[in-house]
Amino acid sequence: MLTREVATLIEDYAPFSTGIEGDELGLLVGEPQREVTGVITCWSPTVVVLEQAVACGANVILCHEPLTWGICGRDPEAGLKWYDERHITAKVPNQRRLQLCLENGLSVYRYHSNWDWAPVYGQVDMLVKRLSLGTHIGGCRIAPVYEREPISVGELARSACALLGIGPIRVIGDPERMVSRIAVTHGGFGQMFTIPEVAADSGAELAIFGEMLDYTIRYCVEIDLAGIELGHCASEQPGMEGMAQFLRERLSAEIPVECLNSGRPWTYLSAEG
Repeated sequence: MLTREVATLIEDYAPFSTGIEGDELGLLVGEPQREVTGVITCWSPTVVVLEQAVACGANVILCHEPLTWGICGRDPEAGLKWYDERHITAKVPNQRRLQLCLENGLSVYRYHSNWDWAPVYGQVDMLVKRLSLGTHIGGCRIAPVYEREPISVGELARSACALLGIGPIRVIGDPERMVSRIAVTHGGFGQMFTIPEVAADSGAELAIFGEMLDYTIRYCVEIDLAGIELGHCASEQPGMEGMAQFLRERLSAEIPVECLNSGRPWTYLSAEG
C-alpha cells in the first residue's frame, strides 16, 4: 500500500471541508507514493515520537498538532512585534524534526480540525465515550453538551485521571458539587478565556477543558461554571487512539499501526518536594 492510500482513507472519512477554514491539513513532508512500512498516529510529532517511529520501522506519521513551530511573538492584526525570534527554518526543534523525517524517509500528515469532530473515532466522540459523559443534548461545535446521571465534580475528575492515566489535574469549583450537564471544550479551546460563556449559555453545569489559561479559570469561577482541566494532549489522545483503531479496521494486518503518546514532559513540585 502507498502512503497516499492511507491518507485517502482518513480524508474520505473526515474531509478537509469539515475542518476549520484555513487550518493546516494534509501532507507536511514526505513522499505520498512511497510504500508503507508502518503507520504511527500521535498527538504531537515531537523529536521523541519521531525517533520512536523510526525504531518501530514505521514511515507514515499521522499527527494532530504541527510538525514545525511557527512565529509566535507577533500580533498580525495589531501589527505588534513583541520580541525578536528566529525564523522558522532556524528554530532548533524544527531543524531536528525535519532532519529526522528526511534522513529516515518519513511522510508526515496532519489531521487537525477535520479529525476533532470526526464521528465515532474523532477527538470529541472518543473522549466522551472514554469518560462516559452520556447523551448529546445540545451546545455547539466547540462546546457540545452531554447529559448523564448526576456525579460530583471530584468523582468525575478522579475517574478521568484513572481512565486517561493522568494526574494531578486542576479542578475549578466545589469538588462536592453535583453535576449532570457537561460541556466538552477539548484541546486548546480553553486558551480563549471567554469560552466558558459558550458552555454556560448552553446549560452546562461543568465544562471539561483541554488546556486552560489562568484567565479562563477565573472566568469560570465568576459565572459559576465548574471545570476540569485534563491537559491539551490528554484531552485529544483518545482521538488519536481512535484514528489508529479506524486504520486497523481498514488496513491489511501486514501493515502495523500504533498510537504513540506524546507524553507529559513535566513534573509537579512543591516546597515539600
